[in-house]
Amino acid sequence: MCPNYSKKVQQTPKYGKTTLDHVLKYTGVFGGVQGLNILMSIVRNKLASKLLGAAGIGLMGYYVSGADLASNCSNMGIPISSVQHLSELFETGDKARISRFILIVRTWCLWTALLAALLCGVGAAVYDWHFVLLVPMVMALAVMGGELSILKGMRHLKRLATISVIAAVATFALTIPFFWAFRLQGIILSIDCTAVAITVIHLCFTLPLYPWRVAPLSTQIFREGMPLLRVGIPYVLTGIAGAAMTFALQAFLKTYSSEATLGYYRVGYTVMVSYAGIVFKALEPDFFPRLSSVSHDVQRCNQTINQQVRALLLLMSPMLIALILLMPVILQVLYTSEFMPACDMTVCAVFYMFFRCLSVPIAYTALARGDSKTYMAMEMIYDVFSLSVIIGCYLQWQLIGIGIGLSLSGLFDLLLVGTCYARFYHFRLERTSLLLFIEQALLLSVAVAFCLLLPGAWKYALGGLLFLLSAWRSYSILSRESDFVQKLIKRFRP
Repeated sequence: MCPNYSKKVQQTPKYGKTTLDHVLKYTGVFGGVQGLNILMSIVRNKLASKLLGAAGIGLMGYYVSGADLASNCSNMGIPISSVQHLSELFETGDKARISRFILIVRTWCLWTALLAALLCGVGAAVYDWHFVLLVPMVMALAVMGGELSILKGMRHLKRLATISVIAAVATFALTIPFFWAFRLQGIILSIDCTAVAITVIHLCFTLPLYPWRVAPLSTQIFREGMPLLRVGIPYVLTGIAGAAMTFALQAFLKTYSSEATLGYYRVGYTVMVSYAGIVFKALEPDFFPRLSSVSHDVQRCNQTINQQVRALLLLMSPMLIALILLMPVILQVLYTSEFMPACDMTVCAVFYMFFRCLSVPIAYTALARGDSKTYMAMEMIYDVFSLSVIIGCYLQWQLIGIGIGLSLSGLFDLLLVGTCYARFYHFRLERTSLLLFIEQALLLSVAVAFCLLLPGAWKYALGGLLFLLSAWRSYSILSRESDFVQKLIKRFRP
């Protein structure tokens, strides 16, 4: 009889009430790892901008977006749906069922790797022949997705952190030599080699725990994995829509503007979303499995989400104010003066990241409950709105309009998921979380106005005061609600 992975597994929770200390602990672990990743990517992007220029940075983002589109079209949502079910199996401690499920996941990931390669071939035939060269990358991403889901679902968080460190070093070591030797012609070769190398690193850490077993010709494994697809295919459609939106926007900029404009957009997006998103990446490996294990308990689910919201607001708000104040310096240091046109765009996009402090934890509810159809509907509505508003704002205000469009799309996403998930899953934002959001939103709004309207000296003086106020509020709340900050101070105190 085929197991139904979309239904909740009966479980006996291994952990008690999750505290803010627990959230901050793993934020510290993965935040340090992400900090190293950011440092390595900063050096890599600095060298890449010197070797490739704005056009090369734009082309690199274009090819990566194409590969992501092929990956999202083929992965069947298995990396997400398998984490959700593995998290529930982990609570039961049933080793036989866990081992069997890992066999199913790996087998299906192998099949999706072949499908991804086929899609790249189709893309090369009908659109751009370069896509056939992305086959190694998309196949590696499919295998890597399965291994990553195993580590997340089985709570091997320290191994995940170690993998991230090694992967950051490997990415740097494998990209810059190709850029130096082949310039623009080395872009595809570098991203292929990097994807394959990182997949091998994942396997080195998962195979000692769960030896490689696949059954690609087994009809029984095929049948047992079908429930994963019923849960995961809506995620596939969601991923396709998101990747298509990203690719369509970049194709629009490349076609109707220039490769340099595409490069400015990529740099601004990288600094604001990828670098500032370090906190989101630090919290996600621990948050999603925890939320999955309590997703059917409304009270504990709300508590977990509100803890995540508060942690994100407290950590992100001072960081975002500092980021926009120092944006001209950051672009100059990380890239070159050629990319300064991206400065105002990035400042205007800051609210996109701020609104995500609320929308992202709330949106995980559907993922944790395996409600893929609701998740798909929310994400597709957002994608259509986001692409439309960003293009519309670009046509009206050029590059700065992209930043405005991103912030508007972030606000729309927050209102959409906040309203719908309150109705569907009885989510409630706690009063303390709402007040913290309003307070930090006001500080950030004034900081944005200073950055756009005031000359340098006044901007840094008054903006610096806003940063100190935001940081002080975050510190005082964290000190009151958590012992983690005090423990950290004692550790570094002489």
